[in-house]
Amino acid sequence: MFDSFLNGLFLGFGVSIPFGPVNILILTYALKAFKNSIAVGLGAFSIDMCYLFLAQFGLLKLLDNVFFTRFLAIFGFCFLTYMAYLMLKKKNETLNVQAKEFQEKLFKSYIKGIVLNGSNPFVIGFWLSTASVVLNNDHAYCMSLGLVVAILFWISVLAFVVARYSSFFSVKVIFIINIFSAIIIEYFAFSLLYKIFIG
Repeated sequence: MFDSFLNGLFLGFGVSIPFGPVNILILTYALKAFKNSIAVGLGAFSIDMCYLFLAQFGLLKLLDNVFFTRFLAIFGFCFLTYMAYLMLKKKNETLNVQAKEFQEKLFKSYIKGIVLNGSNPFVIGFWLSTASVVLNNDHAYCMSLGLVVAILFWISVLAFVVARYSSFFSVKVIFIINIFSAIIIEYFAFSLLYKIFIG
């Protein structure tokens, strides 16, 4: 039983630690407002749990078709591009976290996390392959619990560490981080289209 929990932990960290669009958004938000970065993470987490729930009843396979995958890829590309644009839009004015309080509502940040994770067809692919491992385990609930604990732990730690030491980031450094974040997010956007339509 404990082995199943540990396997769930490892799987959860494997899901959450690689730096994709969600982690980048959590990081950039944590430099502005800790609560908003947590909200983004919880939004993405909600989609993970939704897919795991659908997989439990075999319903996730209904979403695994060419038309829906391509629709998600196009939507995901547009949303990621929009997020990259927002990171660069106001430049230093937005990034001066000491001088200006971050104003975005928590629910809006939560929705961004949902859309960011939900518009990625590879998240569906991941849960299609992973859910069978979890659900076929002798102690599936223990493994699922480990998965949940690991994802929530990573979201909290990433947001906390970045927010805790945000005072060490000057406006110029944060601006550079935002530029690199926008470039990486746009890379994921084009990568999404390439893998779905060409690769």
